[in-house]
Amino acid sequence: MTRTSPDDRHVAQALVNVIGPSRWSVVALAHGYLAMLAGASPSDAGRIVFERRTGTLKGAREAMQLMATAGFVSQLPGRERTGSAENPVTKLFPATITEERFLELLDEIKQARPTVTYSDDREAGHGLSDFTVREAGEDLPINIKNAGTRFERAKQLVGLEPDDCIPIPAYKANAAVEAQPNLLYVVSADYDLVARLKELLPQLLSSDEATVWEVLNKCSGTHLRNGEDDFIFSTVRKYWSAIKEVVAANPFEVISARKALRILHTNPQRTPGIGLRAWGTGASAEVNVHVSIKAEMTPWSAVRDRIVAKGVADVVHAVNRKHVEEVYDPEI
Repeated sequence: MTRTSPDDRHVAQALVNVIGPSRWSVVALAHGYLAMLAGASPSDAGRIVFERRTGTLKGAREAMQLMATAGFVSQLPGRERTGSAENPVTKLFPATITEERFLELLDEIKQARPTVTYSDDREAGHGLSDFTVREAGEDLPINIKNAGTRFERAKQLVGLEPDDCIPIPAYKANAAVEAQPNLLYVVSADYDLVARLKELLPQLLSSDEATVWEVLNKCSGTHLRNGEDDFIFSTVRKYWSAIKEVVAANPFEVISARKALRILHTNPQRTPGIGLRAWGTGASAEVNVHVSIKAEMTPWSAVRDRIVAKGVADVVHAVNRKHVEEVYDPEI
């Protein structure tokens, strides 16, 4: 007989009920464990697990054999890191909510200029773009960012006021220029969103959803990001009306990956780690280009108006504008 407890059964059933189709290995284990509770052998349950994720059939059967004697929850792989950077509330929920806000703005553009189309690139995985706006063979990939943490030492470290400072990861901008040279970063700053979500979400989530949320915060496993995405996308869409009520209608600001790299090259002091010694003592170790909202970013409303009036090609041309200048070209 398979070892079970009310907690084991509840957790496994909640995972299947809420994100059953997910490729996350923990969900696959939940399917196998519930099959054993229904009478399947560990061998047959192992095949169910194997068919739902990467790995070996032997490994899946061994996992089911162990769960048959030790239970489900105790055998789930734990996260090595559980700090705020890895927490879906502080990282992934605000990102998805900001994307949903922007999605509604894209629909407004399409309505105003019917020749414009767009695609949702998030379903294809975690690439450089979240959406791509298209017209007449021109592509305008867009990466949506939620600025949720104010850089309090911005004035001291990069010469910008904290409320006028947005970080753009340098390595991502560089990769974008190589792969998607027209990429735009569209950013909304909402420094209180996480606190509002921490109050709201416990009131919205069902018992099963709250259980899955807890498991996602504590457990690891292969294809974990797929499990996070499935849970967060479905939750945000299901409760969008309630979530929208607590989300500030803060404006979106725009900067191209090309312009971010231009700032990196011409003003390295904006990129601690390059232009500032001992950056690790000042803030996060990730190398960011810090840009001014007022002086270096463009309101999304202005970009939208250009697309509606002149088309996507006009914005693509603006992103790729060039001018001639003399630069150092040392021989030695």
